Amino acid sequence: MPQVRSFVPHVAAMLLGAVLLTACAEPPTREISQAQGALDAARAAGAEAYARPEFQAADAALKKAHDAVTERDYRQALSFALDAREQARIAAREASTARARAATDVALAIQTAARGVETARARLAGPAGTREQRARIGPGLDELTGQLQEARSAVATGDYPRAAERTKAIQDRLAAFTAELLRR
Repeated sequence: MPQVRSFVPHVAAMLLGAVLLTACAEPPTREISQAQGALDAARAAGAEAYARPEFQAADAALKKAHDAVTERDYRQALSFALDAREQARIAAREASTARARAATDVALAIQTAARGVETARARLAGPAGTREQRARIGPGLDELTGQLQEARSAVATGDYPRAAERTKAIQDRLAAFTAELLRR
Protein backbone atom coordinates (compact mmCIF):
# COMPACT_ATOMS: atom_id res chain seq x y z
CA MET A 1 0.00 0.00 0.00
CA PRO A 2 2.83 2.50 0.60
CA GLN A 3 3.72 2.26 -3.08
CA VAL A 4 0.21 3.40 -4.08
CA ARG A 5 0.41 6.45 -1.83
CA SER A 6 3.69 7.62 -3.32
CA PHE A 7 2.33 7.04 -6.81
CA VAL A 8 -0.81 9.23 -6.34
CA PRO A 9 1.01 12.58 -5.90
CA HIS A 10 3.07 11.88 -9.02
CA VAL A 11 -0.02 11.14 -11.07
CA ALA A 12 -1.73 14.29 -9.78
CA ALA A 13 1.31 16.38 -10.66
CA MET A 14 1.45 14.86 -14.13
CA LEU A 15 -2.25 15.53 -14.68
CA LEU A 16 -1.88 19.11 -13.51
CA GLY A 17 1.09 19.58 -15.83
CA ALA A 18 -0.90 18.16 -18.74
CA VAL A 19 -3.80 20.51 -18.00
CA LEU A 20 -1.44 23.49 -17.89
CA LEU A 21 0.21 22.48 -21.14
CA THR A 22 -3.16 22.03 -22.79
CA ALA A 23 -4.33 25.41 -21.48
CA CYS A 24 -1.27 27.06 -23.00
CA ALA A 25 -1.41 25.18 -26.28
CA GLU A 26 -3.81 27.70 -27.80
CA PRO A 27 -3.79 31.49 -27.89
CA PRO A 28 -5.66 33.09 -24.97
CA THR A 29 -8.16 34.75 -27.30
CA ARG A 30 -10.87 35.03 -24.66
CA GLU A 31 -8.56 36.75 -22.18
CA ILE A 32 -7.16 39.06 -24.87
CA SER A 33 -10.70 39.94 -25.89
CA GLN A 34 -11.60 40.66 -22.26
CA ALA A 35 -8.52 42.84 -21.92
CA GLN A 36 -9.47 44.74 -25.07
CA GLY A 37 -12.99 45.25 -23.70
CA ALA A 38 -11.61 46.53 -20.41
CA LEU A 39 -9.27 48.89 -22.29
CA ASP A 40 -12.18 50.19 -24.38
CA ALA A 41 -14.22 50.75 -21.21
CA ALA A 42 -11.30 52.60 -19.61
CA ARG A 43 -10.99 54.80 -22.70
CA ALA A 44 -14.72 55.56 -22.52
CA ALA A 45 -14.32 56.49 -18.85
CA GLY A 46 -11.68 59.05 -19.81
CA ALA A 47 -8.63 57.11 -18.67
CA GLU A 48 -6.47 58.51 -21.48
CA ALA A 49 -6.84 61.95 -19.91
CA TYR A 50 -7.47 61.21 -16.22
CA ALA A 51 -5.47 58.01 -15.58
CA ARG A 52 -2.84 58.18 -18.29
CA PRO A 53 -0.09 56.05 -16.67
CA GLU A 54 -2.48 53.22 -15.83
CA PHE A 55 -4.10 53.39 -19.26
CA GLN A 56 -0.72 53.31 -21.00
CA ALA A 57 0.36 50.34 -18.88
CA ALA A 58 -2.79 48.45 -19.87
CA ASP A 59 -2.31 49.30 -23.53
CA ALA A 60 1.35 48.23 -23.43
CA ALA A 61 0.47 44.94 -21.74
CA LEU A 62 -2.18 44.22 -24.37
CA LYS A 63 0.34 44.88 -27.14
CA LYS A 64 2.78 42.51 -25.42
CA ALA A 65 0.03 39.89 -25.28
CA HIS A 66 -0.50 40.22 -29.03
CA ASP A 67 3.26 40.04 -29.62
CA ALA A 68 3.52 36.92 -27.48
CA VAL A 69 0.72 35.29 -29.49
CA THR A 70 2.63 36.11 -32.67
CA GLU A 71 5.67 34.41 -31.14
CA ARG A 72 3.44 31.49 -30.10
CA ASP A 73 4.31 32.02 -26.44
CA TYR A 74 0.76 31.51 -25.23
CA ARG A 75 1.59 31.27 -21.55
CA GLN A 76 3.27 34.68 -21.70
CA ALA A 77 0.39 36.02 -23.81
CA LEU A 78 -2.07 34.87 -21.16
CA SER A 79 -0.05 36.57 -18.44
CA PHE A 80 0.10 39.84 -20.39
CA ALA A 81 -3.61 39.68 -21.26
CA LEU A 82 -4.57 39.21 -17.62
CA ASP A 83 -2.26 42.06 -16.62
CA ALA A 84 -3.73 44.30 -19.33
CA ARG A 85 -7.26 43.57 -18.15
CA GLU A 86 -6.40 44.39 -14.55
CA GLN A 87 -4.50 47.56 -15.47
CA ALA A 88 -7.42 48.70 -17.65
CA ARG A 89 -9.85 48.16 -14.79
CA ILE A 90 -7.60 50.16 -12.47
CA ALA A 91 -7.37 52.91 -15.10
CA ALA A 92 -11.15 53.06 -15.41
CA ARG A 93 -11.57 53.38 -11.63
CA GLU A 94 -8.84 56.02 -11.37
CA ALA A 95 -10.33 57.97 -14.28
CA SER A 96 -13.76 57.94 -12.71
CA THR A 97 -12.39 59.27 -9.43
CA ALA A 98 -10.17 61.90 -11.08
CA ARG A 99 -12.97 63.03 -13.37
CA ALA A 100 -15.34 63.51 -10.42
CA ARG A 101 -12.64 65.44 -8.55
CA ALA A 102 -12.03 67.64 -11.61
CA ALA A 103 -15.76 68.33 -11.94
CA THR A 104 -15.96 69.40 -8.30
CA ASP A 105 -12.83 71.55 -8.49
CA VAL A 106 -13.97 73.31 -11.66
CA ALA A 107 -17.47 73.94 -10.31
CA LEU A 108 -15.99 75.54 -7.20
CA ALA A 109 -13.55 77.63 -9.28
CA ILE A 110 -16.38 78.86 -11.52
CA GLN A 111 -18.50 79.74 -8.51
CA THR A 112 -15.59 81.63 -6.92
CA ALA A 113 -14.81 83.50 -10.15
CA ALA A 114 -18.48 84.45 -10.63
CA ARG A 115 -18.59 85.86 -7.10
CA GLY A 116 -15.38 87.76 -7.79
CA VAL A 117 -16.81 89.29 -10.96
CA GLU A 118 -19.94 90.38 -9.09
CA THR A 119 -17.87 91.84 -6.24
CA ALA A 120 -15.73 93.77 -8.75
CA ARG A 121 -18.89 95.06 -10.46
CA ALA A 122 -20.28 96.24 -7.11
CA ARG A 123 -17.00 98.03 -6.25
CA LEU A 124 -16.84 99.59 -9.69
CA ALA A 125 -20.44 100.83 -9.45
CA GLY A 126 -20.00 102.14 -5.92
CA PRO A 127 -18.39 105.36 -4.76
CA ALA A 128 -14.90 103.79 -4.84
CA GLY A 129 -15.02 103.30 -8.62
CA THR A 130 -13.88 106.21 -10.75
CA ARG A 131 -15.23 107.13 -14.16
CA GLU A 132 -11.92 106.08 -15.77
CA GLN A 133 -12.04 102.71 -14.01
CA ARG A 134 -15.61 102.15 -15.13
CA ALA A 135 -14.62 102.89 -18.72
CA ARG A 136 -11.56 100.64 -18.56
CA ILE A 137 -12.65 97.78 -16.27
CA GLY A 138 -16.40 97.60 -17.02
CA PRO A 139 -15.98 96.10 -20.52
CA GLY A 140 -13.38 93.68 -19.13
CA LEU A 141 -15.85 92.44 -16.53
CA ASP A 142 -18.44 91.94 -19.28
CA GLU A 143 -15.87 89.89 -21.18
CA LEU A 144 -15.14 87.81 -18.08
CA THR A 145 -18.88 87.12 -17.73
CA GLY A 146 -18.85 85.72 -21.28
CA GLN A 147 -15.80 83.63 -20.48
CA LEU A 148 -17.54 82.26 -17.39
CA GLN A 149 -20.35 81.12 -19.65
CA GLU A 150 -17.81 79.40 -21.90
CA ALA A 151 -16.37 77.63 -18.85
CA ARG A 152 -19.86 76.52 -17.81
CA SER A 153 -20.48 75.21 -21.33
CA ALA A 154 -17.22 73.25 -21.18
CA VAL A 155 -18.37 71.71 -17.89
CA ALA A 156 -21.70 70.79 -19.48
CA THR A 157 -19.87 68.84 -22.18
CA GLY A 158 -17.52 67.20 -19.67
CA ASP A 159 -14.45 69.07 -20.91
CA TYR A 160 -13.07 69.80 -17.44
CA PRO A 161 -9.52 70.59 -18.55
CA ARG A 162 -10.79 73.34 -20.89
CA ALA A 163 -13.13 74.66 -18.20
CA ALA A 164 -10.28 74.71 -15.66
CA GLU A 165 -8.00 76.50 -18.11
CA ARG A 166 -10.67 79.09 -18.89
CA THR A 167 -11.46 79.60 -15.19
CA LYS A 168 -7.78 80.07 -14.31
CA ALA A 169 -7.48 82.78 -16.98
CA ILE A 170 -10.61 84.47 -15.62
CA GLN A 171 -9.25 84.43 -12.08
CA ASP A 172 -5.90 85.88 -13.19
CA ARG A 173 -7.55 88.71 -15.08
CA LEU A 174 -10.01 89.32 -12.26
CA ALA A 175 -7.12 89.62 -9.79
CA ALA A 176 -5.62 92.36 -11.98
CA PHE A 177 -8.95 94.21 -12.10
CA THR A 178 -9.41 93.91 -8.35
CA ALA A 179 -5.89 95.21 -7.70
CA GLU A 180 -6.61 98.22 -9.93
CA LEU A 181 -9.90 98.89 -8.16
CA LEU A 182 -8.21 98.79 -4.77
CA ARG A 183 -5.38 101.12 -5.88
CA ARG A 184 -7.69 103.97 -6.52
